[in-house]
Amino acid sequence: MLELNIWQLALRSFFNLRNHSLGDAERAEILSRDFAPEVRIVGQTLRRSLLLSLNCTPEKSPASFELDEANAFDAISLSAPGDSATQAAASPLTPLIETLGELCDVCESALSSKVDFRVWTCVERIVRRELAQSQFIKQLERRARAGILERQHPELHELTLRITPDTLAADMSAIFSQLAQLLEQLRVIETLLRHDAPLKLSLPIFTLVHEETRSLVEFIERRALRTEELDGKVFDALDCTGYALGVELSRVFGRELVGLVSLRQSPAIYTKVENAHGLLRDSFQQTLVALLQVFDPTLDGSLFFQFFHSRLEQSLTLRRDLWTLLQLVLRAEKDRDRRPLAPLLARLDAFREGSLRILMYKDWEPFERFVAEVIAARGAVELTPVLHRFGTYLEALFGQINMRTVLADHPFDYPALID
Repeated sequence: MLELNIWQLALRSFFNLRNHSLGDAERAEILSRDFAPEVRIVGQTLRRSLLLSLNCTPEKSPASFELDEANAFDAISLSAPGDSATQAAASPLTPLIETLGELCDVCESALSSKVDFRVWTCVERIVRRELAQSQFIKQLERRARAGILERQHPELHELTLRITPDTLAADMSAIFSQLAQLLEQLRVIETLLRHDAPLKLSLPIFTLVHEETRSLVEFIERRALRTEELDGKVFDALDCTGYALGVELSRVFGRELVGLVSLRQSPAIYTKVENAHGLLRDSFQQTLVALLQVFDPTLDGSLFFQFFHSRLEQSLTLRRDLWTLLQLVLRAEKDRDRRPLAPLLARLDAFREGSLRILMYKDWEPFERFVAEVIAARGAVELTPVLHRFGTYLEALFGQINMRTVLADHPFDYPALID
């Protein structure tokens, strides 16, 4: 039932174009845009929801759903394949199933002619109105959001009970809960990737993640950071969290997913979805672990996430990549007239997509500024001082990373740069 709730939230979010990954040209032409691809995705989302609803059966009578909401939800479970019509007839989801089927027909009808902005808003209005009347969806949403932290991460819930003052404890509980919810939403995309499903179907989930991550950043900035008697370490951690999440949103929704809805080549679609999913998953996991370790440094991220990379693994990777980048910058500065900048630019791009996320958030902005200066430089006269300052910065950064306590037993061998 959790997945059904996620798809319903995603559908709502998908109708808000602010949540979409649109380039500047697409935004400028929004009124003349062909929304047929988006309507197809709405239809696919409705069919997915319909399938999930048909595969759910109550073990109690429909009356129990109305009388006892909590027990009714406990009584609904995924069933073995059977007679869908019989299941639907006995299910408290019957009104929802009928509505979803009718809305699928609405989408099919809309695709029979040109789908301009007017038709898109008409489809939105119908879908929103019909689903808003579903009592089952309303109750499902309340049930899904209640106690999510206690259900999924009881250790985190216990941690929040020890945080003081109470206002900060409540705020951290809300932040941890939202991060856990975002990771659950991303697991739906992971399922689509693993089962080779039509991956444009992931776009409503991405728009939901976009919307709810923005809300989380706003919550941190407007409420959590203004908590009275906030410890300096906690303030810095929350401040960095808001900044880092904003950077990841810009990277994924301002670049990685732009143009996905109109792509036709399956490998390109898969690559974009996989990259965007990985960037967001790693960011949310690292954010959650970094915040919880502010309150309990002994907690290990691997206790929560099976594939969470340890601080040692991250530090080893970051140190190696910084050293390689530093050598390329020094080489480019020395041989600026004889060697092309292409290897350095390629490495910079790879670093921004990978190891940059392992850096402390305060180092992201100066790094990005240096990269922008390197790209903008014209000729050796402009490039030489930029590379020199960039090299000095990277050398200092490498020294800081190399002094991390976790690397004390892992001396660096300073490998030579291989052409």
